Amino acid sequence: MLQILTTLISVFLLNACSTMPSGPSVLVLPGTDKNFEQFRNDDLRCRQLVHADIAASEQDLDSKEEGQQSYDIGYIQCMYSKGHQVPAPEELMYDIRQEGHPPVKMLKP
Repeated sequence: MLQILTTLISVFLLNACSTMPSGPSVLVLPGTDKNFEQFRNDDLRCRQLVHADIAASEQDLDSKEEGQQSYDIGYIQCMYSKGHQVPAPEELMYDIRQEGHPPVKMLKP
């Protein structure tokens, strides 16, 4: 029991120090002609692809925010390419220092 607890604490601490996001922080909606099963399959595939791309990237992410930004950009590109509706802020520049966020519109492919 002590070994399991030690392992869980180690995993938790390593994960807390990680800059790799656990998933996207953006809302993506199914495309017009996509059913939920297609959307779910595309979502899982895009998550896997983006995670692998970031993990294989030679650039080190300096912070969780930078990691999340890279993840979200890759995820949005992947889901848009598969025909789903993705968010498009009024300004296409991503600025993590922004206090308030502009209204979000959904881009349809």
